[in-house]
Amino acid sequence: MLNLNGAKRIVVVGGGTAGWFAALTLRSMFGPQAEVVVLESPRIGIVGVGEGGLLNLVDSLKQLNIPVDEFARETGAAYKLGFLYEGWRDGSEGDAYYHMFVDSGIEEIEWKQYGFYPLVSTLTHFGIELSQALPGFQVIAKQGSQEDARRMLADPACGIRPSWHFDSQRIAAYLKRVALSRGIVHKLTEVSSVQFDETRRATAVQTTDESIAVDFLVDASGLSRLVVGKALQGEWQSFSDYLLLDRAIPFHMPHPKANPYLVTRAIAMSAGWVWQIPLLERVGAGYVFSSRHIDEDAAVAEIERRIGMPIEPSRTLHFEPGHFKEVWQRNVMTIGLASGFVEPLEATSIGQMLEQLRNFRRVVLESGGVVSEEVIGRFNESNARYWLGIRDFLRMHYDCPRRDTPFWRDVAQTPLPDSWRALKACMQQRLPRPIDTEGYYSHPWTSMFHSLSWVMVAAPLGLISREAAFNDMQRLPADTRQRIADYMFRKWPHVVSRLRR
Repeated sequence: MLNLNGAKRIVVVGGGTAGWFAALTLRSMFGPQAEVVVLESPRIGIVGVGEGGLLNLVDSLKQLNIPVDEFARETGAAYKLGFLYEGWRDGSEGDAYYHMFVDSGIEEIEWKQYGFYPLVSTLTHFGIELSQALPGFQVIAKQGSQEDARRMLADPACGIRPSWHFDSQRIAAYLKRVALSRGIVHKLTEVSSVQFDETRRATAVQTTDESIAVDFLVDASGLSRLVVGKALQGEWQSFSDYLLLDRAIPFHMPHPKANPYLVTRAIAMSAGWVWQIPLLERVGAGYVFSSRHIDEDAAVAEIERRIGMPIEPSRTLHFEPGHFKEVWQRNVMTIGLASGFVEPLEATSIGQMLEQLRNFRRVVLESGGVVSEEVIGRFNESNARYWLGIRDFLRMHYDCPRRDTPFWRDVAQTPLPDSWRALKACMQQRLPRPIDTEGYYSHPWTSMFHSLSWVMVAAPLGLISREAAFNDMQRLPADTRQRIADYMFRKWPHVVSRLRR
């Protein structure tokens, strides 16, 4: 049992996005009698090449009483309305598809019957990508400005919800300012060790200056993984059998066009892909690749050929995709990169971190501050299941037609997780639906990727056939089929007429 009632001091090891979000969450949970302390190394900097959030970023800001407009202004944030995948099918000019943030308020898209979305199945049957059916999509397709996006999003019928691209350094600095204004203590110091009692509960953190007693400890030490990784020797669940990428070279570049893109770009390369995260002033970018298929010098040369200019690469990041099986042990919890990491495809890192914090807050408050080991065990199980959803969603992106380099040929031979294999088999007969994806999370954990997200990636990659979509349509009663026909003739008359001929 963990009793946090009467806790006097809660320590967060590490700053950065995860550390400061954790500190602010803890501050919102505990009264003024509990001191929240952030210990940040003066030696470990932040790679400020830009980051992107998912929809839970905005929800988390609101929960922490952080004004979204202020956040955007102080972090130099630019709108993020989804993802653009370039070159993932055959690498030709114009090979691109979108994964958009669909607004759940769009009745036509979100209309569900018999457990699936009839209109989405119909669009898929007619070869219309779901992104094109969103009224606001034309602003993205036409490379609209930030002001164009703001006006579009003000229309409740646009069909798109926003998140943000932001500078990694500026978000950490901003969250730090908010934290300090709320009484959170910040100490710039090195952590040398953590003391535990005979039950493996953390009792103190030893720094270069002092020993700090703790009642609860959050490990946000990034890829250093000082506490759960090194001190507690937590068990690691590797995804390297399924996800091949293990290196990343970050860099900056100017905007390639007049306006910042309104989506995160993921551009396929010979041994991985390049992310381009558009900020207001510049683009934060990086090549994430498989070290078995290209070395760092060759990767930099490929980047420069692709973008047509020299770059100044930051330090190469080395990682093994996966996560710790138990992120919460006794009175220690690990968060962010310290708890797990996969390639930055689909911005899962920040999304997972915020969902973990949201559920940690819920568990502690709903337990009245007294949390049983059974509840902590269920938390860890739910967190691990959430990671499996991330793994499978990312693995799906690599079930693509490219075969033109050794990397893309090897990707095609990479094993499929059993859970993804089972869902992929169902896609031969029908579209993915909520019953398929709900297994990746336990209530009240919320799914990172709606079943419509799976459709928006799977359909352009050819993983859902028109015949499978037609099977869905055939399951519908006559009045429903007529409703769909009326919509299609109203919205897509040229497509329907062409295909009927």
